[in-house]
Amino acid sequence: MNRSRDKNEDKKMIQVNNVREESGEHVPKVSVIIPFHNAQSHLEEMMDSVEAQTFREIEILCVSDGSEDDSIKIIRERMEKDPRIYLIEQEKHNAGVARNKGLECAVGKYVVFWDADDRFHPKALEELYHKSEQVQADICVCEVCEFRGDGKLYETGGYLQKDKLPEKDPFNKYDIPGDIFGFASNMLWNKMLRRAFIVENEITFQDIRQGNDTAFVMQAMYHAERITTVSKELAYYRMNNPGSLTSQASETWKCPFESYRYTWEQLKKQDDFALVEKSFRNKMIRGLFRSLNIQTSFAAYQELYDFLKEEGMHAVDLEDVTEDMVEEPWMYADLMRMKSMSAGDFLLCKATERMNDRDQLKYTLRRVRRRLAFLLALNEKIKRLKKKIKGKSKKSIDEEGNR
Repeated sequence: MNRSRDKNEDKKMIQVNNVREESGEHVPKVSVIIPFHNAQSHLEEMMDSVEAQTFREIEILCVSDGSEDDSIKIIRERMEKDPRIYLIEQEKHNAGVARNKGLECAVGKYVVFWDADDRFHPKALEELYHKSEQVQADICVCEVCEFRGDGKLYETGGYLQKDKLPEKDPFNKYDIPGDIFGFASNMLWNKMLRRAFIVENEITFQDIRQGNDTAFVMQAMYHAERITTVSKELAYYRMNNPGSLTSQASETWKCPFESYRYTWEQLKKQDDFALVEKSFRNKMIRGLFRSLNIQTSFAAYQELYDFLKEEGMHAVDLEDVTEDMVEEPWMYADLMRMKSMSAGDFLLCKATERMNDRDQLKYTLRRVRRRLAFLLALNEKIKRLKKKIKGKSKKSIDEEGNR
């Protein structure tokens, strides 16, 4: 198979891969799909992380989404040393189209979609693969660490919420209908998926600049019959990357809404959607308010806020949500505020809330510190008292022995 191809050769590679599969020729067990666009600043570090994986039976499909920097050069140089690496080139579209292209070319039993600016534990693929095989999973989810410019890893609990998991393993939407969309984030890079499962359910990435993984992950969670987890932090997510799509949120302010609307339109066609509708609605509310929180300019914030208020919430049936339909009080409160408040008033209200929360937290911390200081002082007094009692007891024993 030609390992480096021009963008017009995509169909040829897909055909070659199909023949390779059907012929019974040895194929990799996992396909690692890495979309990238002008990612030279972090790509070397990312590729080091992939090539250092202890699980060796993989193919590494690097999909250039119209890169114009040295990213392609970096991949070509690595291809000379590692035959598992393949380069796929396409004109500039978005990460969703690039991921679809990589998925079409993949031959592994399982696939992972890793971003070009992240890192991974050396045993990430090994752990995910063996757990997937052990329970014959459609999806396997691991925990995540975050890292910043200093390279240090920071624990975080938002990507896999173990308190929402059932005792049953593997599980599916029928086991946790209220949390099937809430137990894990919509991020892709901490998930391994069975490729045949994706193909059978015709799950693809939305052609959208930001949030193209929302529809993919949520449809996968809905259709999966066997979901499992690995309680280890195997994926390392880079925070505060100015080149990431999250950092460009104000340029793509409408994308999160479009991703949830598209997902909602796809899932509401399903027979059992009513079973998981509350879970989906809560995920969408969180996602839409988060999209407001990550805006980097007030102009974009106001534009998104006004859009959601005037037509967005109505378009996805959130206009008439009642208090019993949401998981947390703030969700209902914010939906009600949005109906009557301007963007500026809403933002001021949220800022005031957070200041009050911060003040309450400071007050609580002061109380905890005072309590801790009291307990430490009490502990020291108890230690001294025990020492004094022990000394008196020893003296009494010595006096008794001298009689």
